[in-house]
Amino acid sequence: MNGLKLRGVIGLFFLVLTLAGVLVAHVWKQNAYVRMSMGQMRLIKQQSQLRNDIALLEVSVGSLKKLSRIEALAKGRFGLEYAKAAVLVYLDETPSRGDAREAEGRQASAGFAVPETSPKVMQAGKVAWPTNGL
Repeated sequence: MNGLKLRGVIGLFFLVLTLAGVLVAHVWKQNAYVRMSMGQMRLIKQQSQLRNDIALLEVSVGSLKKLSRIEALAKGRFGLEYAKAAVLVYLDETPSRGDAREAEGRQASAGFAVPETSPKVMQAGKVAWPTNGL
């Protein structure tokens, strides 16, 4: 009879432990659900904030892309204005010695150095930068 009581006590002990484990698991599950819900709400809030920021940036970029703004910057900051009349720049393939010295002096006074072996010399017009096929 002593063994039967011991088995009953051990069985009751495991039953209580199992019941306590089920209750703890249920509480843990509920807490995990609450934590996940709070995280989800935080992410939804961040997502809506990012959508608002994207919309604001699109409006800003749209205003920066306006041709009138770009034109105003080009005129004011860089001094680029549309010319009223066309400016012609003439290039001569075989310059005479006097023309080469004159063009060299013009460019040197404008702050540009002309190499001695330059095959093309500017004859008239505004200061221009020689380009290779552009």
